[in-house]
Amino acid sequence: MPLNIALPISSFLPSLGGAEVGLHNIAIRLMARGHNPTVIAPAPHLAMLRRANWNLPYPVVSFPPKIWGMMRHAPSIGHALFDAFLTHLQRRHRFDIWHATIGYPVGVNLVRYARTRQAIPHLVRCTGEDIQVDPDIGYGMRLNPEVDRQVRQWLPRADCLVAITESVAREYSAIGAKEAIIARIPNGVDVARFQRGVNRAAIRNGLGIAPDTTLLLCVGRNHPKKDFDILLQAVERGIDAGADIAAVFVGKGVTELASRISRETARKRIHLIEPPASPAQGADALLLPSDRLIDIYKSADVFVLPSRIETFGIVLVEAMAAGLPVITTDAPGCRDVVRAEQDGIVVPVGDVGALSEAILNVAGSPALRDLLSKAARRRADDFSWDAIVDQYIALYGRLIAAHQELTRKGGH
Repeated sequence: MPLNIALPISSFLPSLGGAEVGLHNIAIRLMARGHNPTVIAPAPHLAMLRRANWNLPYPVVSFPPKIWGMMRHAPSIGHALFDAFLTHLQRRHRFDIWHATIGYPVGVNLVRYARTRQAIPHLVRCTGEDIQVDPDIGYGMRLNPEVDRQVRQWLPRADCLVAITESVAREYSAIGAKEAIIARIPNGVDVARFQRGVNRAAIRNGLGIAPDTTLLLCVGRNHPKKDFDILLQAVERGIDAGADIAAVFVGKGVTELASRISRETARKRIHLIEPPASPAQGADALLLPSDRLIDIYKSADVFVLPSRIETFGIVLVEAMAAGLPVITTDAPGCRDVVRAEQDGIVVPVGDVGALSEAILNVAGSPALRDLLSKAARRRADDFSWDAIVDQYIALYGRLIAAHQELTRKGGH
């Protein structure tokens, strides 16, 4: 039986973070299975989508303009507007289930609405700084005491909290959520898109990489949590040791790393690629990640992510789907995806020596690269979007049935 599914989110396309890309992939696969998803996104994002001529295959409606700012500066008015808006949508669309992405502000306010206004089956999927914190680098919304208070007050009262990694599940427990409401469903990847052939030689030539050079790839926005400085130092050490290696960084803000490369020899071997300033248009915009990025994955030899904290690390799964040997850290979100001594090489957070040694070992051993590549491909199959969306559909069914049973007994 087709379900009407509300998918509210605090940020959306054309932003291309894990939360936005993940929700897009969930929505298109729900449609493919005959369901009716509706994304509810901030008004500025819908305006950007229209300007970029993105024609998404599922309906997208906007929250009232400036709703989140109103909640901060005039909470009583903001909450009243939010509640009236959700009531209107529920009456109009008769949603069977609400699936919120990003715990604050949208998840918190969905739970508050469901507990104080109208009981509706719902789940919340946190995606990063909405649940995790790292005070050393100022990371996490919950460093704000008021945000932390609201998260602790409302998220443990959700029908269900989806943990995309075990690290997130532990954060849910730490804010008081009971184990019974925590469901473990990871993010995913379109594995099939990473299996296509590419002209590896032409791609590497376009990047200025010699055919026999071991190419290291790192993908992600330039943010303190990524700890890119550690990788720069490790690459420089490898070059100084005589290794024939080069590195490509792809992500928003990575060109700012240029000033941190200390050696001239390293500058010639470290390439910094920013994504297009303007989002793609038309059908190409719906291919996430882009074909161009998949080409770069497929042209590399090793993937390295030196993060000090991740929620899931979708780029790790993308790299494994491309068959790349993976080197990462034992940080939350990384160690959940890449299991040490099973799926790739895991080194301590912030340890330049260990990271450099791992790079040199993998670069110097084709046999080790082949072994790690096979392990990576096997692990990537665990994160197929098709299988993950099937898990969500099963979860929807359980939550709807529980809601109906509670209603029958007069619990709402």
